[in-house]
Amino acid sequence: MSTQATAPAPNSTPQKPARDTKQRAISALVSFVLVGFVLSYLVGPAAWQWMAATERQAELSDYTDKVFQQFTNIPAPQSDAELVARLKAAPTSGQAGPIVLTYHDIGYNGSEYTITPEAFASQMQLLADAGWQTLSAAQLSDWLDGKPLPPHSVQITFDDGAHGIWQYADPILARNNQRAVAYIITGFVGTRNPYYATWSELTRMQASGRWDIQAHTHLGHVEIPTDAAGTTGPFLTNLKYLPEENRTETPAEFQARVSGDLQESKNQLVARGFPEPQFFAYPFSAHTEVAGVDGVLAESVQSLFKAAMLDTPHEVMAVRPGELAAGNVDRMDMTADVSLNTYVDRILAVSPISPSSLKPLSMPDEWTTYGGAPATLPLDSSGGTAFDPGPGAYGGRLFAPFKTGLWTRYTVDAVLGGFKAADEGMVTGLTVLTKDPQQVDVSVTANGYTIAQANGAEPKVLAQGVLPVSASHRAEIVVDAGAVTVTIDGQQVSSIPLVRTGRYGPAGPVQITGYRESDQSPVPQVLSMSVR
Repeated sequence: MSTQATAPAPNSTPQKPARDTKQRAISALVSFVLVGFVLSYLVGPAAWQWMAATERQAELSDYTDKVFQQFTNIPAPQSDAELVARLKAAPTSGQAGPIVLTYHDIGYNGSEYTITPEAFASQMQLLADAGWQTLSAAQLSDWLDGKPLPPHSVQITFDDGAHGIWQYADPILARNNQRAVAYIITGFVGTRNPYYATWSELTRMQASGRWDIQAHTHLGHVEIPTDAAGTTGPFLTNLKYLPEENRTETPAEFQARVSGDLQESKNQLVARGFPEPQFFAYPFSAHTEVAGVDGVLAESVQSLFKAAMLDTPHEVMAVRPGELAAGNVDRMDMTADVSLNTYVDRILAVSPISPSSLKPLSMPDEWTTYGGAPATLPLDSSGGTAFDPGPGAYGGRLFAPFKTGLWTRYTVDAVLGGFKAADEGMVTGLTVLTKDPQQVDVSVTANGYTIAQANGAEPKVLAQGVLPVSASHRAEIVVDAGAVTVTIDGQQVSSIPLVRTGRYGPAGPVQITGYRESDQSPVPQVLSMSVR
């Protein structure tokens, strides 16, 4: 007997065996578990990273306002009596600029730009024991306005705002009743775990009366890309390369970026309750103008600040008249390799000499080349000097340029000689306000004189005249606030008006000059010289 299957009724659902239903349930459960595993693999790390980033940001925010422990147990060293005596005996002058020292950090990280607390304590103790004052930002401002500085004074400055200025430098300064100026990168405050001092610490420093907080950019203490090859350069002195647009920023974009950062550095300090900063320190001391946008950087700085600070490491440096005329104040960098003897040597190398009853030729070791290299003058038996620039050459020797560079009022009286005949191809001369934009050159021959002023690259001849042929001629040059007056052999031959173009000056040291046309020309001589 055969069996015939029955077809299902229309629109009815076929019935599945119970075993198939169980297998589907197990399969669905496995799929759910697998999907959950995959999702947790993909989403879990992201969620963890988000939470970690949130915690890190909270930690960073805490640092910006945290106050860390100060180390007040750095011992007060015993100063070397000989070094104290040398500093006490340093010359002083009412016609002088500030001696400004630059530090970066105090601590033990081994960097060239980090001074150990013990070394910094020794330096500050030495200044205190020698009776040297430390200057405030207000005193520097007053000096730029014409008020003289106290004798035996120095300004201590710190760039960047590293944490060591709070933890180590501040207690040392407090012990000696000394002051300092801190130039702060406002966008970096409290960052790098923290390498930089916090806002709360800076606020306490300002409130102590020992510190003045000034500007060092907001986020501009970095290097930026300058081309597609990845070359970098300082933020303030380069056009920025924009890789997403495959081009360099325009002059207008450069100006907006630079001026915006400088303005924000001021805004941040004022918003935090600090006095509006008057001074700005160039990062890396980089202040050269960018080709194609000349003047933009200097104009931006000058529109926002009274003056800008430069920095020179590893050598002696004093405030220079040319930089001062441009609104810049020179500083000397104190690095980790500077011993106490070198520290004193550098301060004494820029301690000012007064233009009062001075005999420069009696100080032969104080003379330098125009570039600043030491150049001891040879003296003859009568106390004069012969200055030989060489055949076909012109040359000069400056008197103590780091110590006299900011003389603004003085008289130099010299007998210029060595002449034998008219038209012999030899010139002896004097320069006043040397290296200032308004320097004046007086050149004398056996039978004539020329007076020129170096306004720009080419000197401009202001006066010329004939003199009786003589083996020597006496030249007197009087420099005062309004003019340079030249007298030769008792007769006034020229008066050159001076214009004050910056906050100080015109100013500059004395230079003797000479020229020999050929090897047959006599050697220029300065037979005597005095300054008063």
